[in-house]
Amino acid sequence: MSLSPIGNPAHQSIRGVRFAMLGGAGLVAVLVTQAALEEIEAPRPQRDGYLGRFEKHRDTFEKIASSKHQRGQVEMTGAVIVHAGDLGLIGSHPQAPH
Repeated sequence: MSLSPIGNPAHQSIRGVRFAMLGGAGLVAVLVTQAALEEIEAPRPQRDGYLGRFEKHRDTFEKIASSKHQRGQVEMTGAVIVHAGDLGLIGSHPQAPH
């Protein structure tokens, strides 16, 4: 079953950015790792931070999380983790010049 975006507020954590999406049985926790956030857009000093990069590319991360959930790629807790290597799941992704 795919996940649906619900506009749940995102929160920065020690591992990346956490938010939730709606699945068939309720809310599903999603973590976007710091590595994934750095891969999708090169860090810029004093700008945006992880939360800003997440919000800019939220649709992409939601699509990846839904795709992983559909394939059963979930943690024992039921959470979905989006890693840097998962960015290729939806084809090319925008990336800022390095």
